[in-house]
Amino acid sequence: MPFTARGLRYHPEQNYPLLYAYLHRNAQRFLGSLKYDAFEVDTVIGHVVEQLVRLGLFGGGDKTSVTALDNLTDAQFYAFLNSSVRNKAIDRLRRKRIKITPAAEWEYPEEQGGDDNLLDGASASLWGTVPFTTPEEITLHLASQQELRDLLKHCISRLSTAPNQLQAVLQELQEMGAEKLLQAITEELHVVVSASSPKNPHMSQHKDHAHRKLRYCLQRQSTNLTVTIALRLTEYAALSKSTNDYVVAIQTLAQDDLSEGDVRSGLSELAAEGLLSWHDEQVVSLTTAQRRRLARFYREE
Repeated sequence: MPFTARGLRYHPEQNYPLLYAYLHRNAQRFLGSLKYDAFEVDTVIGHVVEQLVRLGLFGGGDKTSVTALDNLTDAQFYAFLNSSVRNKAIDRLRRKRIKITPAAEWEYPEEQGGDDNLLDGASASLWGTVPFTTPEEITLHLASQQELRDLLKHCISRLSTAPNQLQAVLQELQEMGAEKLLQAITEELHVVVSASSPKNPHMSQHKDHAHRKLRYCLQRQSTNLTVTIALRLTEYAALSKSTNDYVVAIQTLAQDDLSEGDVRSGLSELAAEGLLSWHDEQVVSLTTAQRRRLARFYREE
């Protein structure tokens, strides 16, 4: 085996390239007609890596509690990764309304549906694209986990005004094994995780609404210029009946705390990310798909 669960926990920098190659190969395998779509492949890979980070398995060392994944055999751990990739790939195919091949359906017949989770976005990872491309980025990401945890805790706490949505997220945290974050939130809000049946036909809707609120809260709390511009584009752009695109002037985006230069800088970054088609025009135009992706864009400080 090229890498192990223990290697990912204690030696993330050395093992990440091997993990990425494995996830990339399987993402293409399960994405079918989307296997050559770099964005879709990266979305699937980013989802699985973020899952490992949240569980403390990727780079957790001795700072995070041992989970059931640490006790799996190599074969079982690879089966877990394979299943996570498959579930996310099927979720992406369904969102794109692309027919799933029979091979993808019968390989794991006991598991149905997408593996949607707290940090997942419908068209992009909540944190942006693939979270790590170099060992240096891994180190910086791991160092900022406590700050991200505190921010996420704050945003989840704001769901207290929507009890069903809060319960959906708390159940999700419990399923993910995020015990420390779950305990901190339940103690602060004086709530318990409901034992609601997972067959509740409305629970997935509550979770979807909660995810949208969490993404919006994280964007609002961010001081990152690019995230701020992405948020303002989704808030201020108006639908043009003549083109069916959303349009907004740069002057509208430049409010009290931002200059036009700041706005142009943020727009350039978004264009470089492939999230926006902008070539220094005074009016920014967005397609519906671009607007949706911008609503899910997030980048660490």
